[in-house]
Amino acid sequence: MSVTERRRIVENIDRKMQQLNALGFIEVQIIAAMADYMPDFHHVMMNATRQEMDGFYAEYDGFFKFAKILETLAEIIEANKDNPAVNKEDEIAKAIDLRVRQLESKGIGGIALVAQMIGHLPDFHWLWNTISDEKLSFLCREYTGFYRYATLMEEAAEAESKKTNVSYRDLSELPDSIKTIITKLLKEGAVIEQGLQSIFDEQHKRDMWLEIEIMETKYECWMNLFAEFPDQLRKANVSEESCSIMLKTFTPMFQRIKQLYSQVAI
Repeated sequence: MSVTERRRIVENIDRKMQQLNALGFIEVQIIAAMADYMPDFHHVMMNATRQEMDGFYAEYDGFFKFAKILETLAEIIEANKDNPAVNKEDEIAKAIDLRVRQLESKGIGGIALVAQMIGHLPDFHWLWNTISDEKLSFLCREYTGFYRYATLMEEAAEAESKKTNVSYRDLSELPDSIKTIITKLLKEGAVIEQGLQSIFDEQHKRDMWLEIEIMETKYECWMNLFAEFPDQLRKANVSEESCSIMLKTFTPMFQRIKQLYSQVAI
């Protein structure tokens, strides 16, 4: 394969990547859309010199991004080839553990930590009421951040049970459509907070452009959902008092996500 042929392949890959980027494709979509280009990419990699590849990377941004995506994919496959599939319970505990450690590293603990972990409540509630005591004990031993969060949640529940006045006892139950939106806001908000914090912590150590692009898409979708939330509440005829409670609940999360996003170099 001549240099001219290699350059022609690189130009084709770069042109296709530019098109996909313009369409807003994220990593998983790019991998699927570029499947037919992988053999040609492999041929270039096998035949070009290191100096030639560096030149291609510098000249063709789309080609460079495709190479980085494949590199990241290869690293993920290598890291997980000897590991058994992780189940849902472990994924939830691992995510909670990571977020707890992120917050604790910023000096946040106790009730303040519980307040900032609101997005993890649906998954935590599911976990707490689904798995066996043996599995729960294992997760607490395996993920110490998860254990600390579980302990704080138990303490909060005990304190709540001792209250004689229940402020919201007269509120009507929310419609299922609103419950679905609330769950989505909570769970996806938790993913975004954790993801943006990870990017902020790592962006000065390595290139995070791929993670940033993925998180940017998630951020925009979440912000749009949050912006539409008041209208959705009104359309569902949710009482003003309930609307006020819902918005007060999500506003701190909105502010945290917006602040984290502003700290990440998008």
